[in-house]
Amino acid sequence: MAYNHAKEEKKFKEQWEHKERLYRESGMTDDQISVIREYDENAFKLDRAFYRRTMLLAELESIIEGKSDNRSDTYLEEYWTDFIECEEKYFRIMKVSAVMRKAFYMYKVLGMTQNEISSKLSIPQQTISYWISKIAEILK
Repeated sequence: MAYNHAKEEKKFKEQWEHKERLYRESGMTDDQISVIREYDENAFKLDRAFYRRTMLLAELESIIEGKSDNRSDTYLEEYWTDFIECEEKYFRIMKVSAVMRKAFYMYKVLGMTQNEISSKLSIPQQTISYWISKIAEILK
């Protein structure tokens, strides 16, 4: 079952409302409660990143095995940049347009030719070639 961030966030908020009531009834101060909440929110954010990446890897395995569906392809296409470990390269990649990242994904991950990408995106082949080389240069 796929990780649903909105559902998990709603559950987190509901649990925190309950915890906050208990903490206040116990006589804790607002400062103490805010420190605990900050810690729990950071843990939630780390869990969110873990589950998002874990689901992505599971979906990647299913794609390799040929069990792909449209949602998995779209998800992988959108989040392939999460695999970039160098923070500087990641931020530089995120500055380029989404269509450039999509063209690079189609070329490198899906193995499409530049002409196929050009046809699918209705963009000249020379532009696709330039985009791919520009992103490849960033990732070096």
